[in-house]
Amino acid sequence: LIPSVAIVSIKLINEENQKKFIKGAFSRYIAPDVIDQIMEHPESLELGGENRPITIFFSDVAGFSTLSENLTPPELVALLNEYLSEMTDIIISHGGTIDKYEGDAIMAFYGAPQSYPDHELRACLAAIDMKKRLREMQEHWRQKGQHELFVRMGMNSGEAVVGNMGSRLRMDYTAMGDSVNLASRLEGANKFYSTTAMISEFTYNGASNNIEARKLDKIRVMGKTEAIVIYELLSRKGDLPQKMYDMIELYNHGLELFASRQWKKALKAFQDALKLVPDDGPSLTYIKRCEDFMKKPPSQKWDGVFSLTSK
Repeated sequence: LIPSVAIVSIKLINEENQKKFIKGAFSRYIAPDVIDQIMEHPESLELGGENRPITIFFSDVAGFSTLSENLTPPELVALLNEYLSEMTDIIISHGGTIDKYEGDAIMAFYGAPQSYPDHELRACLAAIDMKKRLREMQEHWRQKGQHELFVRMGMNSGEAVVGNMGSRLRMDYTAMGDSVNLASRLEGANKFYSTTAMISEFTYNGASNNIEARKLDKIRVMGKTEAIVIYELLSRKGDLPQKMYDMIELYNHGLELFASRQWKKALKAFQDALKLVPDDGPSLTYIKRCEDFMKKPPSQKWDGVFSLTSK
């Protein structure tokens, strides 16, 4: 009896140690929630997916090609690893799942494999924390005389197919669908407004009570006919300095005037907003549009939608 008990005990200990080793090793590559799901349900390692409501996150380093030309390969790898490590920790701390890294880009989502009723808010709060941490890192890089990274983020919420995609020998736990494509488009759309974090109306609707965000525009992305409203993600609720609230009030007034085709008055409102925050990208964007429309007004059929001309 004693040898039998000893053998069973050793076997159980070895299995537990093996699980710990697997979890520790793969946690460097896979989100903890995915690992837990695999450990509890090994049969889930099969090809297939299911429709889930999630929030998808994309980020990309602006001007990465130019940056890579000015750094040696070891310097570039060290800088990227430092940045990606910090951003990944924040994403995972809010319950996000890292889908993939593509060079300097990150794709993640919230709401799978663990379902969260507040996946929109989780994504927004993570992005806000990422922006804050990136500002701290930029200050550190400046003090050391190193190159800085400037990042754009895009988020969208909706149904997506989530599951194991690939072949029988190699698969990824990933998300696919129109909602994913839109999130990717919004990341790139930041460059039209000189913003760093953009969310769709679908993400905004699920998180608006707990975040500060301002309306940017109604846009139509490439390849889509339906227009959506987009917002700039700014901070947690109540966390902005008073100067920003004052500027946003002027900016919102400018948007109303712009929508009613009062270009000259709108221009004045956006210029007043710039007096409070001189480098405000959206205000600068609309000043340019007002000036263009004063010279050549749009047709009477103009619906106020801005169509993106690139991804």
